[in-house]
Amino acid sequence: MSEKYSGPDAAQHAATGLSKRQLTTLLGGCVILAAAAWIAEVDPMALLAAGAREQMAAFVAEGIPPETSREYLLGRSLRDGLLWAVVETLAISVVGTTLAVALAVPLGLTSAATVTHRGPLYRNASAGRITVGRGLYHASRTVLSFLRSVPGIVWGFLFVTAIGLGPFAGVLALAVHNAGVLGKLYADFLEDTDPMTTEAVAGSGATRLQAVCHGMVPQVTPTIASYTLYRWECTIRSAAILGFVGAGGVGYYLVITIQRLQYGKLSTAILAVFALVVTSDWLGSRLRTRLG
Repeated sequence: MSEKYSGPDAAQHAATGLSKRQLTTLLGGCVILAAAAWIAEVDPMALLAAGAREQMAAFVAEGIPPETSREYLLGRSLRDGLLWAVVETLAISVVGTTLAVALAVPLGLTSAATVTHRGPLYRNASAGRITVGRGLYHASRTVLSFLRSVPGIVWGFLFVTAIGLGPFAGVLALAVHNAGVLGKLYADFLEDTDPMTTEAVAGSGATRLQAVCHGMVPQVTPTIASYTLYRWECTIRSAAILGFVGAGGVGYYLVITIQRLQYGKLSTAILAVFALVVTSDWLGSRLRTRLG
């Protein structure tokens, strides 16, 4: 029920357009933001200091013009050079996302309460069946939480330690981390489906699995496809960083040029990542339009 105002309170509400609860929430948000800024040691004036301006100007000056030598761009063999690293980064993102989807689909299904133990599919189910489903639900949710709570670069370090340097470690790192992210999204989408559609399919004599496949999944397929493509775009950015721990891709060139203070080569590597991201964003947008 909306709050009613009279006298001065009515005039104040008309002027601000906010209720007391909204004002309290806004004030609380401002306090939290101020506390977070203090903890993060936010200092906008540090960017405007003379020393900071000089350092940035020197970096830009040393990075111009970007390095465009044939040896740097193409290397001395097929699997060498910056351009190959860009192709490798794209390949890591494609294979990593594909594996992530393969892991996320079963985990997403078992992490959706409407699939495992709740909703129209379980109105007449036994207590034991619901208990088993609830246990599977919580176990799957725990696995997804763990997979996505470990950053991709940490997974990359772990897999590099396990199998050695190279792009395959990057593929596994992206697959495991993004499986946790996508699995959570898939489960949430399945839980938000229209129960009437699922109930109608189940009422026609379909099994639970058939009701899920023909009642729930078709409702979320376009949304899942769109979010999966967006996640692929994100994995390209992540793949570019995995080279910092030796997991392949263009990140290797970023870290090497930073360590050696080769700012011309660093500028070229940054431009290569920028071109890769812009291209992937355009391609992802086109694919989402086609799917939509």
